[in-house]
Amino acid sequence: MSGTVSLPILLVEPSTLTGSIIVATARQLVLPSVRQVASIRMAQQRLAAQEFSALIVSLDEHDDAVMLLEQVRTAQYALRADAPIAVTTSQVDASTAVQMKALQVRRVLLKPFKVRDVIATIQMLKGAD
Repeated sequence: MSGTVSLPILLVEPSTLTGSIIVATARQLVLPSVRQVASIRMAQQRLAAQEFSALIVSLDEHDDAVMLLEQVRTAQYALRADAPIAVTTSQVDASTAVQMKALQVRRVLLKPFKVRDVIATIQMLKGAD
């Protein structure tokens, strides 16, 4: 694939407010396009049908989110198996940290996060292409 086409980043975020802030921030700052879905199931459908450059996943639905990340890493979607991934969560315990490292998650954004952290994460995901 050529580097001229900029694929969107898929955001899996059940909170409409949080998701809309991330999407609007990316749009206003002319960062890579971010598309939001509200559930893991919707993310699975989108990933099966469309190619994305990266993924930001809320760990609110923890077990389903981990399953989704495992599916991505085993190349079950149009998203590259080595695509950059970030997660959002309100807390990280030791076992979650180990899981995220094993799944090659590049960044964990702790909620509530600052807009500048979101911007840095989107830029990091895009730069990892």
